This record gives sequence, C-alpha cells and structure tokens, in this order.
Amino acid sequence: MPSAPSDQLAEYRKKRDFNKTAEPSGNEAAAPGSKLRFVIQKHAASHLHFDLRLELDGVMKSWAVPKGPSLDPSMKRLAMQVEDHPIDYNTFEGTIPKGEYGGGTVMLWDRGTYSADLADARTDHATAVREGLERGDLKVTFHGDRLHGSFVLVRMKFSRDKSAKPQWLMIKHKDEHASASDVVADNMTSVDTGRTMEEIAAGRDKVWNSNREPKAMKKNSIRDRILGIGPKSVPTLVIKTPPPRAPMAVLEPMYASLGTNVPGKGWTFEPKYDGIRVLAYATTESARLITRNGKDKAEQFPEIVAALMTLAMQAKRPLVVDGEIVALDNGEPARFQELQSRMHVKESVTIAHHSTSSPAALILFDMIMDGDEVLLGKPWTDRRARLVKRVGKHVSPQLRVTDSMTGDGEKMLEEARRQGWEGIIAKRTDARYEPGTRSRSWLKLKIEFRQEFVIGGYTEPRNSREYIGALLLGYYDKGRFIYVGHTGGGFTGAGLAAMHKKLTPLATTTSPFAEVPKTNERAHWVKPQIVVEVKFNEWTADRRLRQPIFLGVRDDKDAMEVTLEGASVQQQPKMTAKGGSIAGRNKDLNVAASAKKAAAKSSRPAKAKTAKARTPKPETAKAKTKASPPNSEARAKPYATGSGRPAAGAGSGGSIVEQLDAIQQGSGDGLLDFGKGRALKVSSLSKVFFPKEKYTKGDVLRYYARIADFILPTIEDRPLVLKRFPNGIEGEAFYQQRAAETTPPHVRVETIANAEGETQARMIGGDLLTLLHTIQLGSISVDPWHSRLQSMAYADYTIIDLDPGPRANFQRVVEVARWTKEVIDSFGLHAAIKTSGSEGLHIYLPLPPRTPNDAATLVAQMIATRVADAHPKEATIERFVKSRGAAMVYVDYLQNILGKTVAGPYCVRAKPGATVSTPLEWSEVTEGLDPRDFHLGNAADRFEKLGDIWGKAMKKKNSLRALV
Repeated sequence: MPSAPSDQLAEYRKKRDFNKTAEPSGNEAAAPGSKLRFVIQKHAASHLHFDLRLELDGVMKSWAVPKGPSLDPSMKRLAMQVEDHPIDYNTFEGTIPKGEYGGGTVMLWDRGTYSADLADARTDHATAVREGLERGDLKVTFHGDRLHGSFVLVRMKFSRDKSAKPQWLMIKHKDEHASASDVVADNMTSVDTGRTMEEIAAGRDKVWNSNREPKAMKKNSIRDRILGIGPKSVPTLVIKTPPPRAPMAVLEPMYASLGTNVPGKGWTFEPKYDGIRVLAYATTESARLITRNGKDKAEQFPEIVAALMTLAMQAKRPLVVDGEIVALDNGEPARFQELQSRMHVKESVTIAHHSTSSPAALILFDMIMDGDEVLLGKPWTDRRARLVKRVGKHVSPQLRVTDSMTGDGEKMLEEARRQGWEGIIAKRTDARYEPGTRSRSWLKLKIEFRQEFVIGGYTEPRNSREYIGALLLGYYDKGRFIYVGHTGGGFTGAGLAAMHKKLTPLATTTSPFAEVPKTNERAHWVKPQIVVEVKFNEWTADRRLRQPIFLGVRDDKDAMEVTLEGASVQQQPKMTAKGGSIAGRNKDLNVAASAKKAAAKSSRPAKAKTAKARTPKPETAKAKTKASPPNSEARAKPYATGSGRPAAGAGSGGSIVEQLDAIQQGSGDGLLDFGKGRALKVSSLSKVFFPKEKYTKGDVLRYYARIADFILPTIEDRPLVLKRFPNGIEGEAFYQQRAAETTPPHVRVETIANAEGETQARMIGGDLLTLLHTIQLGSISVDPWHSRLQSMAYADYTIIDLDPGPRANFQRVVEVARWTKEVIDSFGLHAAIKTSGSEGLHIYLPLPPRTPNDAATLVAQMIATRVADAHPKEATIERFVKSRGAAMVYVDYLQNILGKTVAGPYCVRAKPGATVSTPLEWSEVTEGLDPRDFHLGNAADRFEKLGDIWGKAMKKKNSLRALV
C-alpha cells in the first residue's frame, strides 16, 4: 500500500520554511480529482528548468526536466526525480525568496489530466502508474493545454540502496501529436495568467495589461485603414448604389484558443454562439458584414445592415464591432443549421422574404473602433463599457450585446450545460484586442464535440436515398489531408441535392486524402475546398468521429485553415457501473430518450432585456438520416454487401451480417439482435484493425458472422483464449484468460479448472453471440482449447505445428508437411492440414473418444520424432531456438498440453495481410502453395465454394492401435 500523503511529503516540508515562502505546505489534504492531474512548472532557480508533476496517491510525483519536454520522439530529455509535492502545488505561480530552497520564479507552464497507457479493465490508471514507476517504465498520455499524446518515462539510474532519487528519460511516443516543433520555445507565457517569467518576477497582477499600440503605425493610420481612407481605398457595393466611402475590410477578428480548464480571477465569461463570426463596419450610409475569410454577408442579411446603419446614425459616427450572426427562433438565438437557408442566397426576392419571415440578429461582443478612436490597445473592460454605451440604448431585435459574467466561469459552464449551449468563451478582462491572432487571452470552452472539417469526397447512396450516401471528411496537418471519418446524418432531401450540386464541379479522379479511406460504396473524390461543420459524440481511440452529424456548410472559413482541435471541457458519455448489462444499458437508453423528448418540449430560457443577448436554445430533436460508411474499392471486400446468405444465429432483425452492415452505415455503434431477447452491443466498427489493408473491426465481425457455420463447430464447448488488439494489430496487445465481471448477458461463461487446478471463469465457444463478443473486445484470432468442457482431461485431436526457422522458406515447410503425411500414412492414420495463417502449417489428427491429454502429446511426439530422424537436415524437434538450424523446420508436438492453444481453423490472424488460417486439401500442399493467398478479402468466398473441408477431414476418428 502507498504511504499516506503526510508521510510522502516529509522531505518536501523538511526543505522549506513556510514562514518565508508562499509555497503550499500540504498540511490540508487536497480533494482528489475524478481524473489524475498533471502540471508542468517553469522554474528559474539556480538553473532554469521545468518541473513535471504527476498526481498519484494524494501527492504530486515530481521530476526536474532541465530542457523541458519535447514533442520530437527522437529527443530524449533528462528527468531527475525529486521529492513529492503536495497537490496544492498545482496552482502555485509566483516567486520563492532567494536563499530558500528552490529560490526563484515559478510559472504554471502547462496543466491538465493524464492517463496510464497500460490501464485496462482489470487495472485502473493509478495502479498502472504505480506499477510503471516500480518497473522504471511509465507510459502515460497527457491531456493538457500544451502537451498532448503519449510519453514514456524510463528510469536510467538507481542507487543500490535506493537512498537517492533516480534519473529518468522523458521521451515522446510516435503518435499524431508528435512534432519537430519546439513546444518550449513556442510557449513563453503562463497557461494560467498569460504572464511572462519577467512579469511574474516583477510581481505584476495575474491578469496583466498591455495598452501599447502596435508600433508599426500610428493611431490615425490604423483608423484610416479600417475605414478605407487612403490610396488603397475602394468603393464597395453594400445593398444599393455604392456610397461615396464604404468601409474596407482590413482586419481579421481576434480568435480564441481552445481551453481545457475554466480560468479563475481576472476573467469574464460569455455564451459561445452558434452562427457566423463577422466584423461589422457601419457608417450612416452603408454597412458590411465581413467573415473571417473576407466574404461580405451584407447582401444576405439586410435587416442587420439596416440596424447597423441606424446605430451609426444615432451615434453620429462610424463604428467597427465584432460579433456573431445568429438565426432567431421566436426571438431567441437558434442553432447554426437555421442559418443555412440564408447564407448563400443571391436572389433579391428570396433575401427580402427571409429578412421578414426568418430574421437574424447580430450578437455583439466587442468594439474595435468608436468614431475616430481606435480601441485595439484598450483593455477588454474599456471596450465592453464602450460597446454597452453605444448599443445599450439602441433598441433593435437585430442588434444585441452578449451577456457577460465576470469571475464565476464554473457557474456559467453549468448553465451552458443545462441549456444545451455549444460552450462558453473566457476572456481576460485586461486583454487588448489582437487582430488575426489566436490568443490565450480568449479561451473557447466547448461543451459539445463540434468542429469544422473539409469534404474530400462522398459515397454512392443506397436504397431509397438520393444524391449522396456519406460525406468523406478530413483536416489538414502540415500540408497533408488526413481522413477523419464520414457522415450522412443531418441532411434533408433538399440538402442532399444542394450538396451534390456543390460537389459536382469539384470532381477529381484521385483521392485527396494522404491515405485512401475505405468505403463500402463507390467513392467519388472531390477537391477539398468545401468546409462543413459537424457535431459528433466523441473521438474514437484511432482519431475517428463517433456518430457525426452534418450541421451545415461554412463558407466563412478557408479549407486550408481547418486543422484538428484538441479536447476542451466536453464530458465523455457516461457508462453504467462496471460497464452494465445489456438490459441495463437499454434502460439507460430509454431514460435518455425520454429526457431528450422532455428537453425538446421544455420552455426556452427567460428572455434577456432588449439589446442584451439571449442564451442559445437547446437543439431540437431532428430525424436522422443513416449514413453510408466508408470502405475501399482498391481491394476485395471481406464480405458481400447485401448477401442473401443469413449468418448463423441471425435473429428477428435479419441476418447478423446485414445488421452489422447497417450499424456501420450509421454511427458505428449499435445492438445486434440475435432473437429471443438475446442482444450484443458492438461499437467502433470503423476502427482500423489492419492499417495497411484498411480492414476495420466491422470487416472482421462481418467475416466471422458470414463463416459462422464453418467455425462454430470447431470451437463448440471449448474454452477460448483471447489475445486482444483493441487498437489494431500495430497497437499494444494483451492476453485475456478469465471472463470479466462485466461480460454481457448471453455470452457463454463457465467455471473450469486449469492445469494447476485453479478454477476460473472462462468464455466458452460454440455460439455466434459469444464469438462476436470476443471480436468486439479486439480479439482477432480464435484460439480454442483442444479439450471440451464435458471432458477436460481428454483431447479430441493432437496437433503438429510446423514452424520454419528464420532462413527456411515456405517451400521447406511444404516439404516437411509432405514427409509428415508419409509417416502418418505409414501408421494407417489420417490427418487434416491447414495454413497457420502465419508462416507455418498445422496438422491435426482426430483422436478416438477419451484419449488422455498426455496420450495426445505422445502421438504427436512419435510422428514428429520419425520425421526429424528421417530428415535431420531439414526438420528438428529441438526445443531451444538457439540449438536449431536457421534453415530448419521445427516439428512442434508440444502444443497439446492442457490449456495451450493454437489459432483455430477459419480464423483471421493478427498479422500483416489479414491472413486466414485456411483448411486445405492435401492435394493443395505443393510447392506453389502460399499462405498469403488466403486472407480476409477472399477466404469466405473460398469456404462457401469448397464447403467445410475441415469438418469432413476431422469427422472420422483415428484408431491408435497401429501406434501401440
């Protein structure tokens, strides 16, 4: 058991005089968080370094990292373990007096939560961290403001008596967050207060102020450029005839960075609206609504233009304000989808109709220019006061000032969650306006998973759907266009037609994605130019969108600007305790559905005062259209879409293959109906299991459902050993012997005794629901015991595994297999043969009933010994690898011990190529045989064509009298 926090902090307290330093003493235990927290502090003591601190067992385990963290996996950063620190140290930023231990300036450089990479259903994150520290090999993933992705801490040196703290190396793992950029040099300010080390040392307030004008130009120059005065001024058509002097769009708006925590003192908080961000330039003669990519939306929203011109007239001065165009529903801000019918309209009659039938509003949250006075360098508080002064008296439904709450972001965040807002925006109250900058002085705290993506193609529609099946989406990363998922939900029939019309002129013959995505239906590629907004439930482990829904086209953003956003303050979908049962999860779904209906009927938030922004209303329930999933036409499909052949175990919902197909066409998550009340939850069907071939979990599940009649008899009543690859064959794998407590109902679990006599709950093969559950867990292969539940002491067959050495080609394996058959024939016995799915061959001899396990091993040993004796240069039974010839084939008879397994017939192997362990006719065992010819893309067709070769070969039992 770990020591109490008070004991672990003894060294920390011994080194400090808390009468002289403001550092926390840790006398009062901090409340543990729901997730493990981390912090990195930049510390200018005798030498500048960074302190990495990881929460564990009530304290912060700490390392001094002289050069700071690196995102480059080739860089190994020294990390010297130091004394544990109290959790309260997570918020410490300031100065430690000189002469005191660690005297100098301390900055909060990064913070967030972290998770243990090796945690699983049996090992929680804290336990996995303890074990990693003990081993000296700690793998964690950071979810911070600046650090993201997986890192490893590797212990290098430890004194023999462990009296001194060890030295470690901190290394970034290769993942999507790895980068050659210098994360230390790129981030020189506090993640909490925005201060530099110098400002912290000088004792400036946590929220610092910079009222300096940009040095490049004087105030009047800025004013003139904003208004379009000067040689580059161009008259602009707004609504009618060009006015003498129309405002020019020379500024970009200030952008918010993604936040992961609610900041505290010195910040204000506003609702995050769901519309079109614009800078509005208003004079008494005209107005423009300029999007972030320079497009003018004045033509589409004349009611807002009229309100702005009236405002400028009343103020008797030109104005430049920052805000968001939102749709209105009964006078309240509505969702972005409601703007779609207005964003791109050009016809004057239609525009005029919309402006009265479905008027929009401009929610204002900043003022950049007030008359001749440029406000860029003013703090937010001054700009806000000026905005309220100018607009507050202007009564108009089309112009409103956003609500703002200073100092209590958590309260507004909870309100946002209750009301179903997209999120909130946090702003430093003393921050100046930074045009074109994604600043840490503004933070967007997103409650929903929403992001812009770029369309790279679409799939053919299916059944009665028209125009488009699903959009294929991506984002840009260092010039590469990365596929992120597909969506077909969120469209109306008219919307599908309109999208198809937009995409047709952009058609291209080649995929724009860095890696061609897999599609079930034919893919049509387009130039990646159209930006869309998508809402989704969460990210999958392999960075795919879960249950994405199309919201609308964003013509206010350029495609090349669309990059991948990190996580903010979204809450992950909640699971029932211990994973819950199928019945329990169905109950949760019913409750959630009832709540959603109630929310749709609930009253809207109370209206704010006129000229104040209303809160965004919750999304109303809409009918969802099923999406067509991506799949690849570049290779053979592992199943026949729409095949009439029902899978074994198909229930009232149709064949299991068809149900899996439908689930992947939708969200990728769903329930398989096996009939008679039996169901199984499956998820992440689009997760890629075989990266090179692009085969997904859904492909593997469909394969096993399709060939169920062949494989189920081979595993009936047999305990199954699982080797799980939850992130595909290139991810980390682990074995599972015992059945978990959270195993769903109807999965067959029995208590058996192993070779040591210990009783264990094991999953037992023989039905499709249980088989597909093992695949859902990430177990690609199917490895059954050689004994059945009813007779564990007896083997049904004996196995000879032909395993080639590193320099033995497959022709040598074939040669040894034929020699083995000659020995078997000489005893008057018969055997079945199959590819192992890897580099070898498996030979099975069916045994008579009640053959003891030891006898089964002896039979295989007798045959293997004769083969090795007859061909000593080619075959060996030597157990030790170093003692075998590299070009020899190991004739392994030791796979028959109780509890040992090999990959069963018909199963997919977790190997490159997605090879399948394929039963063969002996006539096929020739020099031309290549095990790579049998794979997920074609094996099912072979089995359906040739029938159950394996079952026929294993049906007749051998008599062992000839051996005796």
